[in-house]
Amino acid sequence: MPTLLPTASLKLALYLAAMGWHIVPLSPTSKRPLANCPRCHSTARPGSTHPIETCPCLPTGRWCHGVHAATTDPARLSTWWQRQPDAVPGVAAGPSGLVLLDLDAHDDPLPADPATGLLPGIDLTGDPALAELARIRTGLHTLTLLARVRGGPHPWPTTPEHQPVVTTTPSGGRHLWYRAPSANLRQALGKLGWQIDIKAGWNYGLAPGTTTSTGTYRLRSGDLASPGRLPEWLAHEVLRVTAPTPTQPRPSPTLRRERCYGAPAAYLTTVLTRGAAHLATLTDGRQRALSALAYHVGGLLAWSGLPEHQVSAHLITAGESSGLPTRLATRIVHRALLRGVRAPLPPPPMPVT
Repeated sequence: MPTLLPTASLKLALYLAAMGWHIVPLSPTSKRPLANCPRCHSTARPGSTHPIETCPCLPTGRWCHGVHAATTDPARLSTWWQRQPDAVPGVAAGPSGLVLLDLDAHDDPLPADPATGLLPGIDLTGDPALAELARIRTGLHTLTLLARVRGGPHPWPTTPEHQPVVTTTPSGGRHLWYRAPSANLRQALGKLGWQIDIKAGWNYGLAPGTTTSTGTYRLRSGDLASPGRLPEWLAHEVLRVTAPTPTQPRPSPTLRRERCYGAPAAYLTTVLTRGAAHLATLTDGRQRALSALAYHVGGLLAWSGLPEHQVSAHLITAGESSGLPTRLATRIVHRALLRGVRAPLPPPPMPVT
């Protein structure tokens, strides 16, 4: 039998925090972190980030810094919920030492090329599953297919050490919370499989037992005090799509002296960094600001020489850090970036060295 969870949001938040789950209060309707503190927004310099390490808001119970403020501190959680009683608890994956496999059950069409789109990075040409595509309707079906291709017939071994914390979502999907195989992971949307999103690092998911305006995320199975670790085959696949892109070796001192500070890649990196910092100060207009930034960056992308996937990931992270939900930030970035790429901007003046 699954654990009976407290029904009130604060009680649930305190219950999970006591087990090491880092909690962040979310809006019950938008399911995104509460907006940044207006006082911080009004005093922060444009283009700067209000540092969480010296933030005067958090110790006094005011809300600030989005998912980065997630905590297990019962006093802070109690103060937050006293100020915002209708908030619902979310879980910051990375600080909690967890990784979330979000298996959707949306009414989305299958990929145009199922052989390469169902399991990105794995060619299913000739696989029997392609003859029975009607059986694949949700992320759970996709994960079962991945399990067969990579790890055998069962996605979840029966041994307790591999059992995730499983919740059913209001839309009919499932959330699988595992212990993170690495502390240095990032989100991966659709990269593991069709209708499968991975939340890791500074990403969050609805806490087991949470009730939002759309319904309850009901605990189905698993040990909240000790979520299981990923089966070896699944850990390999998760690491394949969530591990950070290897950093490039730092250029030699001679090369740096020869390259002016306004070089295209450096210029666009500065635009990204400043834009992300500005987004973090906003309480209103975050979607519009993220779209404008992505469009501007897209217009300079070809000139800069930076990889599109790297720039896109940076922009999505900036949107998430400002409090936008992952799916919304991703949609905004992809659309605006593409529009910008299709309308290249003239290169800005470069300083003469």
